[in-house]
Amino acid sequence: MDDVCIIESEKIRNKVDGNFVDLVLHTILKLKKQVLVFNNSKRSSQTSAHAIANAIKLEDIENKDKLEELSMKIYNALPHPTSQCRKLRECIKKGVAFHHSGLVTKQRTLIEKSFREGLIKAISSTPTLAAGLNLPAYKVIIKDYKRYSQRGMIDIPILEYHQMAGRAGRPGSEDIGKTVLCVKDEKNVQDIATKYVFGESEEIISKLAVEPTLKMYILSLISMDMINTKEEIKDFFKSTLYAHQYQDIESLNFNVFRIIDILKDYKFVSQDDDYYMGTELGKKISKLYLNPDTANYFLVNLPKFVKRFNNDSISKYDVYSVINFFCNTLEMRPLFRAYVNERAVYEKTLEDIGDDLIVKFDPFESDIDAFLNSLKTSDVFESWISEAPEDYISDKYNVTPGELNYKVGVMDWLLYCLEEIAFLKKELYFKNFLKKLRVRFQFGIKSELLPLVALKGIGRTRARKLFKSGYKKLLDIKKADEKMLARVVGEKIAISLKEQMSDGQEVVEKPLTPKKPSNIKAQYEEDVSEDEIDVLITNYNEFEEEKKEVNMNLTDYF
Repeated sequence: MDDVCIIESEKIRNKVDGNFVDLVLHTILKLKKQVLVFNNSKRSSQTSAHAIANAIKLEDIENKDKLEELSMKIYNALPHPTSQCRKLRECIKKGVAFHHSGLVTKQRTLIEKSFREGLIKAISSTPTLAAGLNLPAYKVIIKDYKRYSQRGMIDIPILEYHQMAGRAGRPGSEDIGKTVLCVKDEKNVQDIATKYVFGESEEIISKLAVEPTLKMYILSLISMDMINTKEEIKDFFKSTLYAHQYQDIESLNFNVFRIIDILKDYKFVSQDDDYYMGTELGKKISKLYLNPDTANYFLVNLPKFVKRFNNDSISKYDVYSVINFFCNTLEMRPLFRAYVNERAVYEKTLEDIGDDLIVKFDPFESDIDAFLNSLKTSDVFESWISEAPEDYISDKYNVTPGELNYKVGVMDWLLYCLEEIAFLKKELYFKNFLKKLRVRFQFGIKSELLPLVALKGIGRTRARKLFKSGYKKLLDIKKADEKMLARVVGEKIAISLKEQMSDGQEVVEKPLTPKKPSNIKAQYEEDVSEDEIDVLITNYNEFEEEKKEVNMNLTDYF
């Protein structure tokens, strides 16, 4: 059945009433206004963008030259454009874009900037675009009001609807704004309108109610000497939204000090009478923005790493085991999902190398789905540092460049954290191994290219070209004829390489020292996973229902 649109339904170009494409065309072609279309998934946002772009005729396109230039900038945002880049380029040529976490930062930035400037007329996006970005439009079309969760398809929260609808008619951009909510079945129109248009938003739930987040903030506050005595700790939490919602202050205090006891067991916090202090290790963990549970997981397994990596015979299975170790952290969630047609592959992987992994699968304790997901994520990472093209990774694993880019950033941060912990524990050999692995992740290279990427102007592609041409070490480049070198990397780069080698000093083969992650906290944007939020909301709703039931029973009793 075709969509029926709440609030507004228009017939354009003799098409079906309420079709979202018709509404977009009417807005951008007749009203000369901009429109945002919100979808419940990355795939749906791309499909919607293609549907809009395909409906726009060439003669209706404004600023064709500028759009062509923009499309090429977005297409070339990656060194090796993927199929997603090609699809996005074709949409951009029509003044339409899709926007989701699967795009790399440069692509998203260009799209947002071009929309603000009025060059792009329509963006088809996931709901993430509604939060934290000032991208106002005349019209907002909410194409999907349901989304997939662990409990199946569920209605989006009213608060999320308000976030998306709030993009329409922002002050200073438009005098008025219109929001269209699409409903598949006419029978549900009134109920959906009552819920979203006239309903009250859900109560905001404090993230401190999620234990991993509470641990992070308690450690941070104690390490910075903001709260140290028992009374200071009680007074601080008594004033939080968490306390307001929890209401039972005695139980809240019990929970807070239970967590402090865990931090003491981890040796991140020490106690002198009723005074709490962050230890040297605890302060380091806090500065790294690392979850205390993850930090303890690192420390518990550090002896295993030292035993395995305290020699020169490191196999690719050892590296895979390290990658999988990081894939089992909270910070790496959500993992890339192993789909039904892939499960047999990862079950075979588990059977073949499960005993060699640092993190063992326990059939009685472990979640098989989560473990298979960790193996798939490990495979994606291994493909990346084995120099597999991004298009290959995208097609084989159904992983977008933006997702890969983000996960590589998280991996770099986690490697850096363990590197710092290894240094603190004076495990310098293992620290050196982690440093080299960080360079491999930053460039997406095999270990044999480590010396070459230390050279200015040499990245993944040029390093491999040099290696294939016989320039495997820095000494090879120093001895090379400049003209022969130019045939491989071009004249300008060849001149630069020879200049870098011409200081007269002995050539030392050592890999590039990776930079500290520029913004460590930004690498882990989600303090709480969607799964945890789902559980939190479910528990809260159940609590509210139980409270109502108790109140009704008490009323009946009296």
